[in-house]
Amino acid sequence: MSKLLGILLILFFCLNQSDLAFAANEKEFLNYMQDWTEKKELASKYLREAEESFKAGDELSGCSIQKKASNYGIEATNSLISAMEAQGATDGLENLEAGLNKWRELGDFC
Repeated sequence: MSKLLGILLILFFCLNQSDLAFAANEKEFLNYMQDWTEKKELASKYLREAEESFKAGDELSGCSIQKKASNYGIEATNSLISAMEAQGATDGLENLEAGLNKWRELGDFC
């Protein structure tokens, strides 16, 4: 009887640990997704502002704003990659890596 109780306690402990790990991964995933959402919105905002500056003939401001957009785009993409990794998803990571390179090129353009 005591062996059965011991086994049940071990199983209970192991199951609770896996639930805690899942909850931690889920929280981590949600944090990364929130960061991704915030940063991609900022990157889009700064890209629009940079475009307006370029159209107005202000290349210096346009470049400065474009670099901000690039930095936020890189941070957003890194957060999305981390979110996918937290969920164990690997499909499409190569596309995100290519996206990172585009954001870097955008920042280096000016």
